[in-house]
Amino acid sequence: MNDLQLFMRLYMYELEMWLSDHKKELQSISFQSDEANTDRPLKEYMKKAIETQCNHIMQLKETKSLIINGTNYEVSDTIKNASINSVLLPEEISAELKHELQSRKEAVFTRPDICLEIRINDSLEYETVELKSTKNDSIPGSSVQQITPDEWVIFIKHTSNTVEVTTGQYFCAINSKMQFPDRSPRPQVSFSELLNWNNNYRHDNGDTIEYQLVGDEAKKKALLTDWQGVLAKRWTDIVFDRKPHKSEPWFNNNLRKFILEFLEKYDSMPEIEKQRYKSYLKSQII
Repeated sequence: MNDLQLFMRLYMYELEMWLSDHKKELQSISFQSDEANTDRPLKEYMKKAIETQCNHIMQLKETKSLIINGTNYEVSDTIKNASINSVLLPEEISAELKHELQSRKEAVFTRPDICLEIRINDSLEYETVELKSTKNDSIPGSSVQQITPDEWVIFIKHTSNTVEVTTGQYFCAINSKMQFPDRSPRPQVSFSELLNWNNNYRHDNGDTIEYQLVGDEAKKKALLTDWQGVLAKRWTDIVFDRKPHKSEPWFNNNLRKFILEFLEKYDSMPEIEKQRYKSYLKSQII
């Protein structure tokens, strides 16, 4: 794990604490929808707040080490002295920077909510950050083809009277629910999911901050890296489920009709044709 990655773990925790100390300011923001990537006032507030008031490590300056999944990393002066040089809004990202960000992202590239320009060890580095907000808890996340599992997220839960803030990596906010719309699936993200993860697996012991990996990382990342396989298994479970249901999504019923139609045609095929057909299907999977 390099200095930039270690800085981001320390800084995002720092930013979470700073934002939690400035809840009144957050309450004054106009939240226009339940998806922060359409919230212009929130983006502009984050830009101003980070650039002018929380652009380096302050409260966590005494941290000596980060323990990540059992590995101990020293928090060097390079990490402690790094700073946010500027915060770029989507329209401020140049064509050159867009190309750089796109080249290192395996997912489909979309302009980030905000992009941190970080001065570390006498060079400039860039990290994208997602902003999420909700009045309740869970909201549809980004399209599964656009998600980078390790991207950092600022998640805000707000009502007319209260504001809560938590930060973390995107996959930690996924609650394993994924609807099947008429376009690319969007795994749900949940404020409480990310908050509970931080409460249970991020431990601040004063001079040491520990991040633990637990058992469900693979399950959550499968939603992003093999979402077609996840959906296929869920659909298989649906058609083999014999429990009575009073109400369920229309798609479940349509799926059963499809399977019956498919089985009728498949059962009529000679055995050798069945094997050839299976081989053909496998050859067409990308």
